[in-house]
Amino acid sequence: MDVVVVGDINVDMVFTGLPSLPALRELKHATSMQFTLGGASAIFAHNIARLGAATGFVGKVGKDHLGDFLIDTLKAADVDTSRIVRDSTHPTGVCAVMSFPDEYAMVSYPGIRQSFALQEIDLDYVKRSRHLHISAFYLQPGLQPGCRELFRQAKSAGLTTSLDPDNDPQKIWDSGIQQLLYDVDFFLPNDLEATCIAKKTELEAAEKFLASFGHTVVIKLGANGVRVVSSGHTFSAPAFTIQPVDTTGAGDSFNAGFIFQHVQGASLQKCVAWGNACGALSTRALGGIEAFPSFSEVEKFIAERT
Repeated sequence: MDVVVVGDINVDMVFTGLPSLPALRELKHATSMQFTLGGASAIFAHNIARLGAATGFVGKVGKDHLGDFLIDTLKAADVDTSRIVRDSTHPTGVCAVMSFPDEYAMVSYPGIRQSFALQEIDLDYVKRSRHLHISAFYLQPGLQPGCRELFRQAKSAGLTTSLDPDNDPQKIWDSGIQQLLYDVDFFLPNDLEATCIAKKTELEAAEKFLASFGHTVVIKLGANGVRVVSSGHTFSAPAFTIQPVDTTGAGDSFNAGFIFQHVQGASLQKCVAWGNACGALSTRALGGIEAFPSFSEVEKFIAERT
């Protein structure tokens, strides 16, 4: 495999066209809804496979119809699902996403993914890949204690690694993530996550702190592009201008484009360009996978703008 992805998977129900968020005892009507693959790790796996990377996914779903749907969706993108754990003790998780052009709000039922842990991961399977990626560190309490061992095992086997922390619903921003960063080659937070994890108020201070762990830090700034710190050098890359329909999974799509080019041996600048292109193009439809582009679409999109 080019990439093995370990992490969260659930169903997303994405609602758009809402005039505003509903208040208590208030009903709001959406104009559109998409029932689709969700979970930051699963979206990343689906999308990097769509670009052409040989991809395996390791996660946990229930023994239910939603679990069937998620596995079938990944299989349709040529993701190897043979190491997905199925468990009947809890149902598959569901996330309701209320999407606006530039913002979103979510309500999540984690379900069985809460209990996904290191001992359920086939480490020999992971070591057969070239790169390990994990998203949504803070949304997987069962996996957190074993993450450093997982990354250490991957690094010792010669894999490169990447991590997207996602938001911490408890607002503690710890759970051992700073110790984990020593074994991460590419750290991929957004600006809020970067400042909160670094315990800094200014983004520049957060960049310097996170880069001190010895890896490449790529901080996603939404419509403002990205900031990259690597080997003592810092640069910014603007986002591609596009009118978004739904930004669900845009950060995960950025990650997919970025890591796809990394495993091809591309320069850091090309990784960023592909990340920005994939993130932008993914916002053309509801959900994190529905509008994700093919390899040729990304090439054409970038060529027309450079």
